[in-house]
Amino acid sequence: MVQGTTRMRRAVDHAMGPYIQRKLDEDVRSALRMGVHQLLHLGTPPHAAVNDTVDVAPRRARGLVNAVLRKVAQSDAVWPSGAVQFSYPDWIWNLFVGAWGEEGRESLIAMNTPERPEPRADGYVQGQASQWVVEVIDAAGDNGGQFIDLCAAPGGKTTALGARWSPVFANEVDPARARVLREVVQKYRPATQVVVSDGSESPFRNDCADAVLVDAPCSGLGALGRRSDARWQISEQAIKRLVGIQATLLDEAFRLLRPGGVLTYSVCTVTPEETVQVPLEFDVRHENAEIIPVTQPPWREHHQGGLVLPHDHGTDGMAVFQWRRRQ
Repeated sequence: MVQGTTRMRRAVDHAMGPYIQRKLDEDVRSALRMGVHQLLHLGTPPHAAVNDTVDVAPRRARGLVNAVLRKVAQSDAVWPSGAVQFSYPDWIWNLFVGAWGEEGRESLIAMNTPERPEPRADGYVQGQASQWVVEVIDAAGDNGGQFIDLCAAPGGKTTALGARWSPVFANEVDPARARVLREVVQKYRPATQVVVSDGSESPFRNDCADAVLVDAPCSGLGALGRRSDARWQISEQAIKRLVGIQATLLDEAFRLLRPGGVLTYSVCTVTPEETVQVPLEFDVRHENAEIIPVTQPPWREHHQGGLVLPHDHGTDGMAVFQWRRRQ
């Protein structure tokens, strides 16, 4: 209930706004939001939504809560835009619809119904799109070998890799996240060696790896269903900063590759900056990087890589790109 209310708060606030004439205390606003969310999005019968919310509302405001909820229940909300109706910041709505048209709209709506991941065969719970990234990695590395995951926490992709990858190094810059990573790999892939370092200046030597994964820090706009408050936390300005981090990580990863080695770049976002600009600029900087097209289902072709939009299969939105270092 709380997560759904947080996710849909823009729509909720718009629907109840005309019936509120004064500033509300936060506890009163929270109670009203949960009641309106039940009316708008959960299909709760009006009498139940009103009565239940009034029961938990602060005593001093129960009359107001009762009146506002009854008015919302009796009216049909008029939505000024899709961003308001489906509860997104304008800039996120405009980005998706501008880049993908109707498919962008469908993806945004799909992320309001979060994926419920099933456990893998080993019991680890991981989103399906992340598992598809690992399948792309395994398909490109027939002979396996030494593998480095430069941004490994919490460890889902590292522990899902095929057995032929050995040794495996899982790198993480944040000590707290590295502790979580250690717990995960000890349970699901005990031979993995955890390294705590800045992935943009890693301690690994040149030409040491048969494959490197950069599951880069990103805007996360393909995975907004995962965290109910994510859409309200990320800013448009942050994307420019993230693009710089992604580029630096890719350059470092390419330094680590042996000739013939495979570099994989994945991000749980669909912005043009992170899924078009970053790979294209990497190509310009590294003429000895040969593009490996990602064409296998369920990936749709996206420039030189592959993309899954959230509405395609009800998963996170994800982009993946691969290169092989020329001999």
